[in-house]
Amino acid sequence: MTQMKKILLLGAALLCATSAMAARDGFNRSRLGNNWVQTDPTLSIANDQLVGTALALGYDQKSSNDNKVSATVYLNGTDTEYGAVAVGDVASGTNAFVKIQEQNADGVFEYGAFYIGDNGGGNFFALSSTVPSPARLVVTMCGTTAVMKITSSAGTQKYKYDYGTSVGTGGGLGTYGNISLDNYASNSTTCTDAEGAKWVTPSGAKDLSLAK
Repeated sequence: MTQMKKILLLGAALLCATSAMAARDGFNRSRLGNNWVQTDPTLSIANDQLVGTALALGYDQKSSNDNKVSATVYLNGTDTEYGAVAVGDVASGTNAFVKIQEQNADGVFEYGAFYIGDNGGGNFFALSSTVPSPARLVVTMCGTTAVMKITSSAGTQKYKYDYGTSVGTGGGLGTYGNISLDNYASNSTTCTDAEGAKWVTPSGAKDLSLAK
């Protein structure tokens, strides 16, 4: 094989790897940096994890063409707190806002939500079973339907919700309470996580993050 062919093959491999994982952030630094744009104050980094104020939201500019976004969510107390993954056009507020939330003072995630914008209301529901921390939250937009996949030491739960309209592409994270997020990733992908996901229905539970 000629040297030129080797260079071309290496370049193609690197391109495929870059396309397969458009954005990745382990937050192993002291400042958020220029890749992240904050739409609602304030996100920051503490102990190599993303933290923020109540109702903070931001997006990674490297995720602009992606429809699948994920992060690991850590509870750091028993107050009302959530970690959210945003998929879509976060800058304009038309994004899906998908979260897992603790509010029963029991130190686990009991609820989830498919909202719009920045915690902007939508479908708040009780999870099929509580989820311990940390939990991996993966959200994929499949046309107009958002698919939520939650993986923890207790296993995997999957839910889906039809927004009825396109939210575009892009990725970001949101915070409320004493929460932290890590190992952010996004890419453009097919909708394999939709298989076996449960359509959500409102549980009648009150979202305490909307009470303030």
